[in-house]
Amino acid sequence: MNILLTCVGRRSYIVDYFKQAVGVRGKVIATNSIPNTTGMLAADIAYVVPTVYDLNYINTLLDICEKEKISAVVSLFDIDLPYLASSIDKFEERGVKVWVSDPRVVEIANDKYKTFLFLTEHGFRVPKTYLYQSDLLADLNRGKIDFPIVVKPRFGMGSISIFTASDVSELYFIESYVIKRIRDSYISILSKDADSTVIFQEYIEGQEYALDIFNSYDCKTLSVVAKKKLEMRAGETDGAVTIKWPALETLGWDLGKLFKHRGNMDVDAIWSERLKQIFILEVNPRFGGGYPFSHLAGVNFPMAIVQITEGKAPDMQLFTWKEGITGLKYIFPKKVSPDKNHEYL
Repeated sequence: MNILLTCVGRRSYIVDYFKQAVGVRGKVIATNSIPNTTGMLAADIAYVVPTVYDLNYINTLLDICEKEKISAVVSLFDIDLPYLASSIDKFEERGVKVWVSDPRVVEIANDKYKTFLFLTEHGFRVPKTYLYQSDLLADLNRGKIDFPIVVKPRFGMGSISIFTASDVSELYFIESYVIKRIRDSYISILSKDADSTVIFQEYIEGQEYALDIFNSYDCKTLSVVAKKKLEMRAGETDGAVTIKWPALETLGWDLGKLFKHRGNMDVDAIWSERLKQIFILEVNPRFGGGYPFSHLAGVNFPMAIVQITEGKAPDMQLFTWKEGITGLKYIFPKKVSPDKNHEYL
């Protein structure tokens, strides 16, 4: 039972969770386009591969799957998802399960404007979102929305280039600045064919929460973990506490059934005390930076993936969690041997 984790980056903790899940029965193989990351160094075997938009990217992963007798592939990065989603059949033909959602789900989640339209259509509360500045300005003039306005990439992740404008002059400046930042960053890959790369969003003030929603390989919802965010850094949750809040948990179950994703889905939400409503901010069909706090509370989604991949019914204890478990991410400097387990492709 060997697991391939793609685009591992710095997520060494996810590598460790999967190593514990497979135990002595197998190995965890990691891939990344940058060699010396903590995720690559934590893996049993690490392959330095082409970037996801390289024409040989999928074939390279397929070759690794054959060489290492891979049973399952799990992606840890949004940009990787569309390429794997459109190639699921190629992997399954080789007996490899790809724990990535279908292309429809990935497309909706990666495109924040489509996320807004999809969720609104199905009755979920989402901050008002505009694709074009002209439409936003028209509603500002009509009094249908007011400043501050959030300006962010339409195809974004990790709070890259998210800013808040307090008036029209700031709006013009920030939009131009965000467009330039997108053009100069790796998220330009996702937006290269889009007519608009920026969205404008209603600002919601309140307490942020997170959900981890786990679906089986056949896309049935098995678990929802709710967390209150305590600390954030660069768009990633650095601290959280698990909470039992029926309204938030029900929201998670409803989203799992609606999206029919595969594996974990990370959802960001916010509670507006003024409006007495929960708004959905982000939907990411992958392991997010807040998953460790769910793991600390008792769930074990990597083990569930291993058991399901082996053809077993998952132990339902893997989805049981405790309320009130507080977690913080620590940073421990550590001596390493660069490239010790790397192969270059």
